[in-house]
Amino acid sequence: MHARRSEGKTAAGLVALLAILVAAGGGNYVRNLKAEAAAETGRPFLKYDRDDLESLRAAYEAEAADTKARYARAQARRQQAGGAVMMDEAVADFERVRKQSDALRELNTQVAEREARIREIDKELAARNAIGQGWEAHLRRLTRF
Repeated sequence: MHARRSEGKTAAGLVALLAILVAAGGGNYVRNLKAEAAAETGRPFLKYDRDDLESLRAAYEAEAADTKARYARAQARRQQAGGAVMMDEAVADFERVRKQSDALRELNTQVAEREARIREIDKELAARNAIGQGWEAHLRRLTRF
């Protein structure tokens, strides 16, 4: 009789331990899921599929390379003002150089914008790799403290 009581206590202890582990894991899962949801507010590419993100990144890289090449060509053609003798020639020189400088600044801005988008896409891909996918994501949410 004593052996049955001992087995019952052991089984009850294991059931209680299992219930505590399930409750702790569930609470941990919910806490990590909420933390991930809160972190998603600053992710502009969250709704995109991974393949679409990689295609978009490749397109931005190609466009950035093209814009950099246009910038380099425009900078090579850049002219200086200062050879004019008459006031109207000096004004025309100034306007020409100003237009070239504005165009160079615009190209440089476009390059910076493309590179910023590439960094944002890389950040999104890194966040997805950190979270994981499928069962790996669920297991990570369950076990990460």
